[in-house]
Amino acid sequence: MANGLTPEQREARIKVVEEHMHAENAHDIHRIMATFGPHPTLTFNGMTFDGHASIRAFYEELGFGSPHGGFPDLRAEVLHQHVSEDTIMVEVMLYGTHTQTWQGIPATGREIAVPACAVFLFDATGKLAGERVYCDGGLLLKQMGVLPDT
Repeated sequence: MANGLTPEQREARIKVVEEHMHAENAHDIHRIMATFGPHPTLTFNGMTFDGHASIRAFYEELGFGSPHGGFPDLRAEVLHQHVSEDTIMVEVMLYGTHTQTWQGIPATGREIAVPACAVFLFDATGKLAGERVYCDGGLLLKQMGVLPDT
């Protein structure tokens, strides 16, 4: 057992995260939500979303799963993946165009390319219990044209 997980458990978790990432890039909200267990939590740069309805609304406002989100062409390019006993961490580059209002910020039409990290936590069934996403909010706002370039 590597890291306290059987090889089968490790592979199953990797497959859940791969499906989650593929579903995000396909903008398939049903597939995204199917990767979560019954009581999930998502944290994005300190904002916490509890439960399926709240998480779904977050994804749709962002642009994953809705053509009306702030970045309807948003995609995540996986750069690296790190697997441990209780988490999988995925380093990504987020690409998209800010064409709709997001977080109260009207569309700027600007493209973004922001590095981010997602930490995935699992429940006893092997589904996602949580996702914690971290990115440089200042860089994101600069690329959106909200903050001045310095």
